[in-house]
Amino acid sequence: MTYVDLKNAGSRGVKKSSAGKKGKFPYLLIVFVVVVAVLALNAGKIKTALAQMLNPINIVSSVASGQSGKLKETDGRTNILLLGSDQRSSGVQSGSQLTDTIMIISIGKTTQDAVLISIPRDLWVRSSTGGRRKINELYGTYGGKDGTGAKELLGAVEDVLGIPVHYYGVVNFTLFEDVINTLGGVNVNIETSFDDYEYPIEGKEADSCGRSEEDAKRMLEKGSSYVEIFPCRYEHLKFTKGLTKLDGVTALKYARSRHGDNGENTDFARARRQQNLIMAVKEKALSTETLLDFSKIKSLYDLYSTNVDTNLDFASLQLFYTLSQSTKFDNTRTLVLDDRSEGEDGGLLYAPTDLTLYEGKYVLIPKAGDYSQIHAYIQKYLFN
Repeated sequence: MTYVDLKNAGSRGVKKSSAGKKGKFPYLLIVFVVVVAVLALNAGKIKTALAQMLNPINIVSSVASGQSGKLKETDGRTNILLLGSDQRSSGVQSGSQLTDTIMIISIGKTTQDAVLISIPRDLWVRSSTGGRRKINELYGTYGGKDGTGAKELLGAVEDVLGIPVHYYGVVNFTLFEDVINTLGGVNVNIETSFDDYEYPIEGKEADSCGRSEEDAKRMLEKGSSYVEIFPCRYEHLKFTKGLTKLDGVTALKYARSRHGDNGENTDFARARRQQNLIMAVKEKALSTETLLDFSKIKSLYDLYSTNVDTNLDFASLQLFYTLSQSTKFDNTRTLVLDDRSEGEDGGLLYAPTDLTLYEGKYVLIPKAGDYSQIHAYIQKYLFN
């Protein structure tokens, strides 16, 4: 077979056929349409394959670790403690480090299921030094980002639930806001409509709103509320039932609101909202839209690497990502330990009326007097 230089074929006496040109065009068009159709029909699979192959977590992890590893687990489940640190940057509470979100994410390796367990911040627990305090005070009391406080809290959670906790991650609420904004917002399923007229504005906790101390005292004696006396300290929040796209600022308010009407004024309702928000962030973060946007992935990784206090190394992070890809999050079970639900629904705590033994603080303690009932319940809940 002789190679023909098509570029110079005309000058060598090769006759061009107009009929040939017309015949080839429909053929090429048909091929093009078929290829586009095939790509369109398999777009989801192609995107998923590309996301897996080019996933920056895979790349960074393989370079950093250089070897395969194995996620820690017990009885086929890997348990991660997620803590939301409420560290104020201004106002009268500036510098405080309370973990107002305490949640276990348990993932089954073989069952491919996920369970979210929220622990109330007012639970009265024993510390490693023998003293007792609210569980949300442990992180700040025993140290911040050096890992000491997180490990202290991790030990308390293991004591309460009766299960091992393999990994932990501490996320500042401001960081959580930045992550949601980087994702371009998240779609949250708001289960209950509510208004909160008492959402505090950070930095204005001590603002007089133009009133003198005497005026404020007089209004308080007449039965006026703090919202009426100091309206500039508070913001009105309104959330409507249904799937709603929230930016970082609004999502954080949704998760932290404590004074909503329609039954949304408890820490347990708040824990439910936080679970909903976690699921929404998971959906957006693991979507192909995010995984194929490398500038977004880099921003998320930068936020993670510089702001999250965790014992998840690169290799474990990669393995955790792989495990999450095979987990059926659509059937995620959620549990909130509280003092108002029926026992079979997690109502295993109560609030004592005599606070003498608890430094005068509102606390929650187990109904059984110890954690044995909670241990049995958690085992049954995790392993169905």
